[in-house]
Amino acid sequence: MSEYEIASHNLEPQPTAVMRGEMPARELAGWLPECYRAVHEYLRGIGIEPNGPPFVRYTFLRDSVAVEAGFPVEQEVAGDVRVEPSALPGGQAAVTTHFGRYEDLEAAYKAVLSWLEAHGYAAIGPHWEVYYTNPQTEPDPRAWRTDVVVPYRGSRRSDRT
Repeated sequence: MSEYEIASHNLEPQPTAVMRGEMPARELAGWLPECYRAVHEYLRGIGIEPNGPPFVRYTFLRDSVAVEAGFPVEQEVAGDVRVEPSALPGGQAAVTTHFGRYEDLEAAYKAVLSWLEAHGYAAIGPHWEVYYTNPQTEPDPRAWRTDVVVPYRGSRRSDRT
């Protein structure tokens, strides 16, 4: 039995302010803090507060990962040289919460993918992670909360739940 509870959510599209990049996965940890700082400074400069915690959305490529990372916002932003408007998609998504180190998130993904398969669903599009805990202010990784969000579509199976 999985230690993760998986919930199905029907998400509304969410405007975001992001930075985009493509890099080897090992470079993400160094890139993300500067990304979040830049997006937060941009938002502060235009008088907008983030509408939720930071996130990163992933598309895995052959030898690298394409990412967009930033914050949800109430309405679309214009962007500047570094920060761009974007949106998290609406629709069905499987969501679980992981407590612990980021290096251990693979277990959460395995649980979500097993849940999708058991219910006759297929993951679609890029997935994302939502970070509720700032490791710079909370040094104990056991307290770090991350939501894993995987959009999905139903299969042709008639026994969908």
